[in-house]
Amino acid sequence: MSLKKWFARVAGIIIGAGVIIMFRSSINFKELLFMTYNKVGITVIALLPLAIWAVYAAIQAEKHNDITLSYIGTTAQRVGLLGTVIGIVAATVAIGSKLNSGAAAAVTGALPAVGQALISTAVGFVIAISCDFFRYINMRQEKPAKEE
Repeated sequence: MSLKKWFARVAGIIIGAGVIIMFRSSINFKELLFMTYNKVGITVIALLPLAIWAVYAAIQAEKHNDITLSYIGTTAQRVGLLGTVIGIVAATVAIGSKLNSGAAAAVTGALPAVGQALISTAVGFVIAISCDFFRYINMRQEKPAKEE
């Protein structure tokens, strides 16, 4: 069995076990989704399927996956930057709504939105950089060795 197939099977077993553990536990998925949204923002939730798709495409390592990885990387960057814009707009609105209570309170109220913006940008860039890395690895494997 090749290393890639072995890695894909192990990853599938780990993900499956995690899903089974989550369903058997007393986790309320609505509360979990709401908590995730409050902590990291909506765009990170939108980036999760892109991250899973990127891992799947990288494991497959076929010739047509270079285009798929390029698409995922470009989309992840743009969704991450959209999260940055949403976070900065939310921070600006928070500052404007609390400006009457003083500058310190206004800035303190805006910090969570700025944090969400930075996390969204970082996740988008991590996905894009990993897609570029796997594209590079695939291109190096596809090139035949030149004989001199």
